[in-house]
Amino acid sequence: MGKVKISQLFKVIICAVTLYTLGFDKIITLPGSSFVYEILIAAIGVLLALYVKNKTRSNMNLRMQCKALSNYLMIYLVIILIEMIYSVIAYEYNIVQLLIIIRKYFYVFYSYPIIYIFTMDDDMYKFTKTIYWTSMFLLGIKFITWYLYNFKGMTVFSGLLFQYSEGWTRNGFMRMDTGALFGIVLCVTLYYCFVKKQLLYWLVLAFLYVYLIFVTQYRFQIIVTIILTAYGYYCSTDSNRKKNVKLVAISFIIIAFILFGGLDYFLNLFSLNGMDGGSTAARLLTIDHYWSLIKEKDAILGVGFLSAYTNKAFSILRRSGTDRFWLEDIGILGGIFTYGILSLLLYGKLFFDSMKRTFTSHRIRKIEGGDDCFKKCIVVYMILSCILLNIFDTQRMWCMPFYLSIVYFTKNSLKSNK
Repeated sequence: MGKVKISQLFKVIICAVTLYTLGFDKIITLPGSSFVYEILIAAIGVLLALYVKNKTRSNMNLRMQCKALSNYLMIYLVIILIEMIYSVIAYEYNIVQLLIIIRKYFYVFYSYPIIYIFTMDDDMYKFTKTIYWTSMFLLGIKFITWYLYNFKGMTVFSGLLFQYSEGWTRNGFMRMDTGALFGIVLCVTLYYCFVKKQLLYWLVLAFLYVYLIFVTQYRFQIIVTIILTAYGYYCSTDSNRKKNVKLVAISFIIIAFILFGGLDYFLNLFSLNGMDGGSTAARLLTIDHYWSLIKEKDAILGVGFLSAYTNKAFSILRRSGTDRFWLEDIGILGGIFTYGILSLLLYGKLFFDSMKRTFTSHRIRKIEGGDDCFKKCIVVYMILSCILLNIFDTQRMWCMPFYLSIVYFTKNSLKSNK
């Protein structure tokens, strides 16, 4: 009975953190500094992880669930520690500045209590759906806020609306992001659309597309979502015959899309001469800036953690005036520039484990209930979106404990010891 209570406590804590990280603090203004709350969140995550690690001593099932996760996080922590030391030496950060810079990198420790919840439930959907609807609640609030501002001239929840400044617009409309857990939301939606075939989730999927096209207007994320929708449709069945039929249907749609000029349209979206060519140009300048810096300094460990706290660090970030070369804008390349050669381990180990544990699973055992499709969608989204939406960016770090938990969780591994 005690285990159930601890599991419930973990759920409450993680849901509360999810609300905070997705922007609920911008709706209800909290006293004090956001840095304090984020450091507190990181500290709680470490404490929960230590509790779970201690429980693995007496629970064989839990220990087996955490084993592969621990192997990866050991590599992760060593890399973060090396980059912390490198950054302090290179940019002369003090302890407080360094703590503020790296605070969100400790969010990954929440993967342990999430694994604990999955193990106690012997199911990853029960709790994932709770997080799913929590995220959808915030997306609904964002959509209403966006609509009232752009079409009714009403400003509600200004902290949420202007989270990235008043200048974050496109095509004359204020934009709002999807939040760190959009990948989880999308994959759960596709699972219940294509595997469980529930009408409600088809309506949610339509809403997600409306949100991406009109509210976020993030071209790359729209493309990734389209690709993942097609992939989720394809892999939602185990029948080879049905998969072949679906493949033919998808191929027909792709050919029609190309013939009617769709490919030219998408290429023009990213063209330097296109409507949003300035965005593409800024990214190319950022890549050139950091690549030149890496070559000039032979920075085998990358540029480390950059922040405006010291002149040495800000001189690298500064583009012109108060403008910066944002590493967050160039996806996984930003991670490679940050960690240098260590990025091969940071990303390579995670992606290799994800592919191995997910795409070879059908050769080992029959995965029931669509877990195979759901996990595959998670892995594909995680890797594909990382091209321009780096999963290790601080604004997306809350997705990492969920990705790690889903990838490393194995249902019914040693149920007898539960």
